[in-house]
Amino acid sequence: MGEFMDYIKEIADALNNNHAVAMIGAGFSKNAVKTTSSDKYFKNWNELSDEFYNLIYKDIKNDESKKFYYSSTLLAQEVEISFGRTKLDTILKDSIPDKDYSPSNLHKDLLNLSWRDVFTTNYDTLLERTADMVTDRRYNVVLNQEDLVNSNDAPRIIKLHGSFPSQRPFIITEEDYRTYPKRFAAMVNTVQQALLENIFCMIGFSCEDPNFLNWIGWIHDNLGKSSSQKLYMVSVESVNEARQKMLFDKNIIVIDLVTMYPEKNAEERLTLFFKKLMELTSESKRKNDWFDLKNIHIDEDTPIEEKTHILKSLNKTYPGWLFLPWKIKLKANAILNQLLEEYSFLDKEKLEDLSIDKQIDYMYEYLSFLDIVGRPVISNTAYKYWEILNNKNGCFDQTSNQIQYIYLQLLRAFRELADWEKYDVCRKMIKEESLEYERKQFLYSNDWWMRLYRFTDDNLVETLNKWQLASDDLYWPSIQSSMYAIVGEIDKSEQILCEILPKIRKKLTLNSKDVFYSSLEESVVSLLNFIKKGRWHDFSKLERTWQSESLNWADENQNFCYQLNEQSTKRHTNERRVNFDLSVTYVSYEGYGHKSFYYALDYLRFLEKTAHPFRVQFVVNKDGFHNAINNLCYFYPNWCLIQMLIVGDNKELDSLFARKTLCKFTQDEVDEITKEYLRILLNVSKNIKSKSGFWTKSLYDSAAHILPEIISRLCTKCSVTILDDILNEILIICSSNIRENFKNISLLLRTLARVYTTNEIEERIDIFLKFPINIRRNDEYCDPVRYIKIPNKKYKINVNSYQNQMSMLRQYIEQGTDKEELNSLDRFIKLSYLIDLQEVDREYLYHALSENGSEDCQEILYFLDKERFASSKRKIFENTIELIKLDSRKNYMAGHVQTYSNLIDILPECTLSKEDFSSLFIEMIKLLEKNIEWKTNSTSKFEIEERTSQSLQIAIGLLLLKIKNDQMTLSSEELDLLTKYFEKLKEYYQNSHVIDFIANFLVSMGYRNKKSTNMFTQSNDCLWELKDIDFKLLTNFYNELNRYHIYSNDFDDLKKYSNKFYQMTIYRIVNVDCNYMLPALKLLESLLLNHVMPQTETKRLFFNLPGLMKLTTINSTDSEKDARNKLNCRIQLCKIVKLYYKQGRKHKNILAWKELTKDSKEFSEIRRIDFDE
Repeated sequence: MGEFMDYIKEIADALNNNHAVAMIGAGFSKNAVKTTSSDKYFKNWNELSDEFYNLIYKDIKNDESKKFYYSSTLLAQEVEISFGRTKLDTILKDSIPDKDYSPSNLHKDLLNLSWRDVFTTNYDTLLERTADMVTDRRYNVVLNQEDLVNSNDAPRIIKLHGSFPSQRPFIITEEDYRTYPKRFAAMVNTVQQALLENIFCMIGFSCEDPNFLNWIGWIHDNLGKSSSQKLYMVSVESVNEARQKMLFDKNIIVIDLVTMYPEKNAEERLTLFFKKLMELTSESKRKNDWFDLKNIHIDEDTPIEEKTHILKSLNKTYPGWLFLPWKIKLKANAILNQLLEEYSFLDKEKLEDLSIDKQIDYMYEYLSFLDIVGRPVISNTAYKYWEILNNKNGCFDQTSNQIQYIYLQLLRAFRELADWEKYDVCRKMIKEESLEYERKQFLYSNDWWMRLYRFTDDNLVETLNKWQLASDDLYWPSIQSSMYAIVGEIDKSEQILCEILPKIRKKLTLNSKDVFYSSLEESVVSLLNFIKKGRWHDFSKLERTWQSESLNWADENQNFCYQLNEQSTKRHTNERRVNFDLSVTYVSYEGYGHKSFYYALDYLRFLEKTAHPFRVQFVVNKDGFHNAINNLCYFYPNWCLIQMLIVGDNKELDSLFARKTLCKFTQDEVDEITKEYLRILLNVSKNIKSKSGFWTKSLYDSAAHILPEIISRLCTKCSVTILDDILNEILIICSSNIRENFKNISLLLRTLARVYTTNEIEERIDIFLKFPINIRRNDEYCDPVRYIKIPNKKYKINVNSYQNQMSMLRQYIEQGTDKEELNSLDRFIKLSYLIDLQEVDREYLYHALSENGSEDCQEILYFLDKERFASSKRKIFENTIELIKLDSRKNYMAGHVQTYSNLIDILPECTLSKEDFSSLFIEMIKLLEKNIEWKTNSTSKFEIEERTSQSLQIAIGLLLLKIKNDQMTLSSEELDLLTKYFEKLKEYYQNSHVIDFIANFLVSMGYRNKKSTNMFTQSNDCLWELKDIDFKLLTNFYNELNRYHIYSNDFDDLKKYSNKFYQMTIYRIVNVDCNYMLPALKLLESLLLNHVMPQTETKRLFFNLPGLMKLTTINSTDSEKDARNKLNCRIQLCKIVKLYYKQGRKHKNILAWKELTKDSKEFSEIRRIDFDE
């Protein structure tokens, strides 16, 4: 019986949510009341079939042994063929005596329920006549598909198969059913749409109707049975097990009223069924009508005393949910919108103008209502109420119930706002000894959250262990359990939940309608299942709730997530307050227009109030996380940061630690912030629970995942002193056994190696060399030495450090594992570029690389000593040819990570034969054909572009090598290969005329004197409208010229075109914004290195340098994308201006850029550019 009652509750829930549809069959008409003396009665399907059979087979109608029904619809078809449609309709009217019966109370009970629609296959008019008797609901009657138009402004009674007296055809024959989908397509669509969106409750309906079977079959075919809405067949007669199984296979669940009410007759069973549905929906309606918005009128004219009265009434009559059902929440939001502090300036009566008693009454009731509905106190309200209490201090009893409650709510608000100064002052105002039990627990939990938010307590677990809770308290233990889960005490958390859950259910046994315990059970079961899912072996042991109320934690959570998909526009304010974290808290304009902001705010409160962290072990509630952070980070940075640390998700770091955020702070401010994060890092490192970075058991484990990246971002504006503190702390962590728990630590190490200047690195090279070499399994650590930039002049190193380093490297190479040997060789190789190795150590390195025997090691040897290992050049050439061949295969996209850079690097030193020249171009043509084929593959876009670009570098290098060595005599075969290569290249780059320019120059220079004319006539007129890709191609071209020491001034035509490119580049730089400037800046740098510097355009650039400095300054209104573009352009401009400075240009605007690189407010990428280096 309990199972059937659950089904009835599901129907009631659907009725409450306007997602229940009734399907009424012929069986229900048998409940009609007879009003005449006629002996006619409503015949069922089998009895009607007998009528057809007896008419057709008169001669054997009395011989039961010969009676055989092929199909009831086929019998009707035979009647129509044999006797005509009129005869068939007459039989139907005689068998369904509509005029002799009137609706019963059961019909009224049916239509008094809040069905979304009522479908029926019946021809009688009982339902239509009942609709006229029902006063609480209005139904539109749809007799045919034409009536469907504009019919859905009310629930509908939809006659699917025709209606007496004359709404024909009456769907009965096999042909009627066959043609129904085409003739009555609108009806079919209406039913199918209803099946998609609603629960179906079928009463008096056998579920054998051919149309119905087709409709549910269509649903199952398109959605699958598991994704389809539930179908319930209410049966007043016994249904055998075989039939129930057959129906269940069609996704139809039988509600067996015979089993539920065995002593009752069919009519009584339906009466009790409808009564139970009415009770369940009425109870829900009573709670849903906690207040009627139509009876609450609040506007700018409403006196504050009246507002206080309204709020007091709402607070007093609150049913007691732990979290609001969604319908109620929407009503509550409407009230809150009318009471927003943001628009209080419109009110004719001001809170500050009232007596202190009335102010306190209003604040108390308003804050109580916010707490009930789960709305955090926004900053405007918190600071306003705080100011009122401070200004009126001494005018009221500090220990009064109302005042202490107000202080408690403000305390939580200051914690959420991370205003620790006011938090500490407010905490002192709370008289703990005077608080009742519930408020003491509220205070204790709030203090624990404060310690978590501030990372001031090294042992949050001990604080939880000391929490004294009453034995009959069932709510605060759930909060304590979630806190244990956050800090990694999963067993303790689960133990508490398992202890209180039976006690909650005992309460529900006494009163199943208790909404507080119903919602509490929902929360506890949901959290318990979160924990069980975190133990992979417990998936089969998930709990189910017992509560009978229409409450579902997962549904409420999903409602929040759905609403958070609506993006809000954040408004800027004039007031800025620096918090301990990176972001800025704005306090002036949190507004009604920001629906997503308020949903996000309420969502975080909902999770905290229902004891649900975003993450428990590896189970993460991600659906609403990212949108909540995006909507709140601007106003609640610390609250958001804590959620990010709990989840261990770095995807939202740009919300708090973006370039546009960092640029607002001075170096001193960033130093103070970084000190706090170093303190947090130390706290986290002491409390790591997991033995592996893969397993996340606690807040500390997940925080370790993203703290390194946060600090790496801060590094870009830190002073050297703070950078040294970071370096020393990270060295300790990297040398410990918890290193692998800190994901992204390699990012921090890379940043540290790059933010120091060359001189600063030299002063700290001994510290960098103390970092471990070895990399463990599943370890994201990477040797920071490999990230140190190779200096123009090698670093000096302490003798002892040098000896210790060499001793350690040799030990790993000779006695370590294969991985330790490889990592030690990497460090050794990098050191050979950073410091002067002693002869014996250099020889040891050469020997170790030679012994290794790998092709990579042989290539490395060449770059370490090109003269000694010159023979390796050939091997590099051959290996690259093979690599290009691999990339040219047609059947798959090669997934290797190597590039052709080694060949590019050695080309200037090579002597190649004609065979080498031809073989390379043959393979590169195949490569381009392959790349053209794969170009649209977005997953491989970077690799394809990189390979194409490098092939062009190789082609340019091969031809420049010939030009430089005066060997530019090309055979017809070679010319054909060149022509085909550049044709394919032009096809890849979509007919870029820059390709023509490059090809014409490279080919023509071999046949002309350096003083030449009439060059590039075909592409002359097309080169002046350059796209981004053209700038990149030209940059690569001039970079190669520079590598081969070939300069434009040595070739008249090239000089002319280079000056034109310079002119166009300057024009673009001074006339576009930073989103389009970077390609031109990179080309300008290459041109300057090629000694291209026309005076007129140079003066124009110098004149515009102040404007460019302003243009590349990051503003608070910039998006993060714009901020990064500006910074990239600013860095590139510094490099360019430095080139002018090194050529002796001391223009005042150049000197201003030089001073910019010394400004401590600039990012490290700017400060590292040393004009005097």
